[in-house]
Amino acid sequence: MTLALMLNEVFVGRGVLRSLMLLPWAMPGVVNGLMWRSIFDAKTGALNGVLTSLGLIDSYQAWLTSPVTAFFVAVLAEVWNLLPLAVIILLAGLQTIPTELYDAARVDRAGILQRFRHVTLPWITHPLLIVLILETMNAFRAFDVIYVLTGGGPGDATNVIALLTVRTAFTYTNFGLGNAYAYVITGITLVTSLIYLSVLYRKGKVEV
Repeated sequence: MTLALMLNEVFVGRGVLRSLMLLPWAMPGVVNGLMWRSIFDAKTGALNGVLTSLGLIDSYQAWLTSPVTAFFVAVLAEVWNLLPLAVIILLAGLQTIPTELYDAARVDRAGILQRFRHVTLPWITHPLLIVLILETMNAFRAFDVIYVLTGGGPGDATNVIALLTVRTAFTYTNFGLGNAYAYVITGITLVTSLIYLSVLYRKGKVEV
């Protein structure tokens, strides 16, 4: 939301930043996972090199062998890969808001937060609904990035349900249980989407 609001403003270089925003989304998941794995590599990682040269750490750290740091690196890689989709949808919604509404709000001496709450948010509720549904689906289907980055490890720290489904079905050849996991993903996504629809759909109706 913050990035969409920033890119909706008029400033020099806005077109370049909008184009750069598409790069993480256009990058295949496997390539994304390989890139982040090379950054956090224990022996040749770019992050270790930068932190060591700045004197912030004394020796190279094995970021992906710690359950806590491996989990947050996996989250970072997934968010970085999927963030542009949310920004693009919300930015498209922001550009449909009539400027007259903001002008009227300024005349009424409405502050930034008041304009966001009473003008911006009602108009982008439906785009926000789309973002929530798509990102929820993507979260439960996260596989390729995590498979390449951590392989579900260390231990089960990053063993998400999509990775568990594939391993159960094709590694352990338990197709029945793997199929059950797939139905669980579908059911959770469906129920969550219905909750989003029931809560946000009516709130997104705007009278002009």
